Amino acid sequence: MISTLTVPLLSWFAQSRRDLPWRKEPRDPYRVWVSEVMLQQTRVDVVVPYYERFLARFPTLEALAAAELDDVLALWSGLGYYARARNLHRAAQSCGGELPRTAEALRALPGFGPYTAAAVASLAFNQDVALVDGNVARVLARVFKLSGDARPQAWKIAGELLPRGRSGQFNEALMELGATVCTPRAPDCARCPLRQACGGKDDPARYPAPRRRPARPLLRWKALALRRKDGAVLLQRRPAGPCSRASGTCLWSGRRESASTATSRIAAGSSRRSRTARSAFRSSPRGRAERRRAARCAGWRPKAWRRSASRPWRASPCARPA
Repeated sequence: MISTLTVPLLSWFAQSRRDLPWRKEPRDPYRVWVSEVMLQQTRVDVVVPYYERFLARFPTLEALAAAELDDVLALWSGLGYYARARNLHRAAQSCGGELPRTAEALRALPGFGPYTAAAVASLAFNQDVALVDGNVARVLARVFKLSGDARPQAWKIAGELLPRGRSGQFNEALMELGATVCTPRAPDCARCPLRQACGGKDDPARYPAPRRRPARPLLRWKALALRRKDGAVLLQRRPAGPCSRASGTCLWSGRRESASTATSRIAAGSSRRSRTARSAFRSSPRGRAERRRAARCAGWRPKAWRRSASRPWRASPCARPA
């Protein structure tokens, strides 16, 4: 079975592989890594221009490690999943100027899961290690008619099929086949180099079996904004912390947000006044108005900016410009 799959697959890949910028020989581990991170949950045609701009700004691992996080996030803007960019930056600063050469050692770096570590180790260092992404899992599920959750089974099968010494080519060929021929919808079985050995070619839509996804909670985020007369908005960066999907820290860790805490203190009139001056201020008409306004704000739930036809942008009265 190994020769039945490996020989036609590698022969097809040599003739049909796409010309992508990260496939230029000799393979640069840093560039392979950047491409694999960008390609997670993102189409190739979207990634290519981002990849080229990123490498023009950060051509080496050392350049990325020395960069400011804000510069990295600015170049990542539009790709989404910004935790990828933060982990990329953290790993560049953690690896000591050179990426480890094995999947096991790469797993110790931030952002390196089983797939990314195996991809960099096999494609850049030709380590004999299997990898499974969505494309590979789909190809193997159809060839071997895998029932149930195909991904754990695909990891085991991929390791058994791996041709020693050519693991990088084999892994890349499987991914290419899943991305261009054995697609989720309307696979082109007539062009598939594995059609003779494929057990699911008569009904490819059955494989892999659809997974039941848990219900996703709807998160509603509202914020208070403090805006100056010149239009500037006061922002603060959330501290980076452990990832918790329940609290939403995966989404907002390290991101900038409206400085709602500082705004609340300003709204409550807690400026740096002496105790005597504060007492005199509170007894004045303006002070009484401030206290009434603070009382209204105390039970206020922050609301997003509202727009209407007559008044283009209007904030809550508690978000009074400075």
